[in-house]
Amino acid sequence: MSYQFDHRQLADEMDIFFFDEEIGAGLPVWLPNGVAIRDQLEKFIKELERQHGYERVVSPHLGRQDLYERSGHLSCFDESMFPPIRWEEEKKSYYLKPMNCPHHHKVFKALPRSYRQLPLRIAEYGQVYRYEPSGSLRGLGRVRGLCQNDAHIYIDPSDSSAEILRVLDLHEHCYKKLGLKGYRYRLSLRDPSRPSDFQGSDAHWIESEEILRGALQLRQLEWFEGVGEAAFYGPKIDVQMKMRSGHEESIASIQLDFNSAERFDLSYSSRSGNRERPWIVHRAPFGSHERFVALLLEYFDGQLPGWLAPIQVMIIPVSHKEIDRCRPMYNELLRAGFRVKIDESQGSLSKRILFNHRYRPFLKLVIGQKEIDGGSMRLQHREEKHELDLKGVIEFLQERCAMPSP
Repeated sequence: MSYQFDHRQLADEMDIFFFDEEIGAGLPVWLPNGVAIRDQLEKFIKELERQHGYERVVSPHLGRQDLYERSGHLSCFDESMFPPIRWEEEKKSYYLKPMNCPHHHKVFKALPRSYRQLPLRIAEYGQVYRYEPSGSLRGLGRVRGLCQNDAHIYIDPSDSSAEILRVLDLHEHCYKKLGLKGYRYRLSLRDPSRPSDFQGSDAHWIESEEILRGALQLRQLEWFEGVGEAAFYGPKIDVQMKMRSGHEESIASIQLDFNSAERFDLSYSSRSGNRERPWIVHRAPFGSHERFVALLLEYFDGQLPGWLAPIQVMIIPVSHKEIDRCRPMYNELLRAGFRVKIDESQGSLSKRILFNHRYRPFLKLVIGQKEIDGGSMRLQHREEKHELDLKGVIEFLQERCAMPSP
């Protein structure tokens, strides 16, 4: 895939997000056009996850030091965590959460669990914070504040292979619906020469790595191995895709975790009545909103599919005197559920049409006295042109901008 534009250039032209020094490096502020993309992605995946049996939770943005000591993040991930917040009244330190996992493990532990409830699929759009080195920050591709399309699946270890296959199929389904191609999978393994970086028994590492390898082979996906790229608590499958810079980024991952249940004393009642430890699948088909939106902007060169386009209709009055007469049309399109704007800028019509291209609207409507009187208007859909009345425009949009069925 050859990209024409860097997502930072596109985002600047399309008013997607911005950074501000007083807010802080790597902490993006999303503008309405960017939020429109985020909201659509979230709406799509939430409905898909609902259909696949996921239950949604919401966890706080921070946790006490004890939590991250228990999870292992403070010993294995501390360089990527923000400094502690000291609460003198309690004489305790708090950290901005770098991952949602510890909070979700607490959700599992909050209630008695039985084998009848497994797999238990817990999902959240969780905001996390990571202190990335300033030199590694790259627009939305690498940030310090990010929102993850996260989920944790608690399973009987004997169901690991079946659940990994289900999750792989979910990832493939999402990317197919988005029209993405050119990605590949990396089987991220431990490095046996660095045993202190990877927790758990050799037997569990060998077993879990083979489960992931077998799933990739069974689904006949394009993949390669990355030794030393595993998480500290287990191996993972990373979805790798090149950005315009040529740098290959992990846009999503599927992790198999056999360590955390022991750390958090998680258990469920088995068929025999014994207490057993679950294994945990960590997965995020869309990864973080930040990196995934960066990928989509570059992949489509800003010409996002209709359901994701921040502006689906740009109404361009031929002259300033038609602006007020365009408002009933604007209101009708809003009521029909579309994202629409009226161009109220000054200048010649040709310059305003060219200027509005920067937003990459899904379609443009050029409206003059003739169109207002006659009811028929010129519709420019990127490379297509049509003459339609307002009802025809709405039908066109309903057909072309419908969200893919999950």
